[in-house]
Amino acid sequence: MATQYHFTVADEKIEVQAGKHAAPNITITMKESDYLDMINGKLNGQMAFMTGKLKIAGDVGLALKLQSLFQQRAAGSEPATTVQQVIDGMAQNFNAAAAKGMNAVFQFDLA
Repeated sequence: MATQYHFTVADEKIEVQAGKHAAPNITITMKESDYLDMINGKLNGQMAFMTGKLKIAGDVGLALKLQSLFQQRAAGSEPATTVQQVIDGMAQNFNAAAAKGMNAVFQFDLA
């Protein structure tokens, strides 16, 4: 099942919404299973990009900042098993300090 969602980072806050944004600054495309592996620390983002598992369109610099925008999963914590779990936890795991001065829309197209 394909999932599309986007989040907006502005004024050191995050807003997550389902669906496609009309004009995102960056679009990240990958399989849902690879996305969950990346979120759970089983797949390195750079390796996913280099092997074609992760595709980026738009501002690649924002992709480099993506990891710092969210707190890392605690060692021993339960892995995310669905994309919806990740989406539901985004606001709670958001690192506002890393978003200082940022105003961007991140689009995710997961197949």
